[in-house]
Amino acid sequence: MIEMLRNFISLTPAIIVAILTHEYSHYYLARYFDRTRTEWSRPGFIRRIDPVGLLMYYLFKFGWSRPYPVNYWKLRKLGYSKAILTALSGSLGNFVVGLLAGLIFYLSGLHRYSTLMPDYLSSYPLSYFADVIYWIMFIDLSTAFFNLLPIPPLDGANIIAVIVPENYVNWLVKYELYGILVLLVLSLIGVIQLVMWPVTQFIQILSWLIV
Repeated sequence: MIEMLRNFISLTPAIIVAILTHEYSHYYLARYFDRTRTEWSRPGFIRRIDPVGLLMYYLFKFGWSRPYPVNYWKLRKLGYSKAILTALSGSLGNFVVGLLAGLIFYLSGLHRYSTLMPDYLSSYPLSYFADVIYWIMFIDLSTAFFNLLPIPPLDGANIIAVIVPENYVNWLVKYELYGILVLLVLSLIGVIQLVMWPVTQFIQILSWLIV
């Protein structure tokens, strides 16, 4: 019970960082490319919470948020590259933050104090801080890879929406709820965990290169 509480406390800041990084990346790039839109509301954390996606973060260490409203069809008319970059920006932002957190985690020696590492050196509150940095690394990387899946409401589906006819875009919007159900089922039967294999391998390679 104590370990679950400790993981919850250290995991929560990482989830907040991952969601804000992801949605603000979409927000800033969409705002930069689409100069015709005059009103832009900031993607606050509470507004971007998807209850199912948030629960998935705590259960499986990957999940999703409520997407920031971006008109990818309109961006496509401004240029395919702009629309694709905007769709990819969330995952790219998460990857950069995850990589930076990983460099901090290993280069600073924090990995020696994290309770998530074998043979760690117990030193509260340093161990708590080390755990938070580890989870920022892991959650951001998992969010980056996970969102590339071509299932709505993930970014992979938005990338497809950019390159296919408009009627398919309408189909994606119509069946977005079913996409969430598909993600939930695939997670429960362990398929998504296999897709997350690159995340664990990337972290392992990062530790080999630095430590």
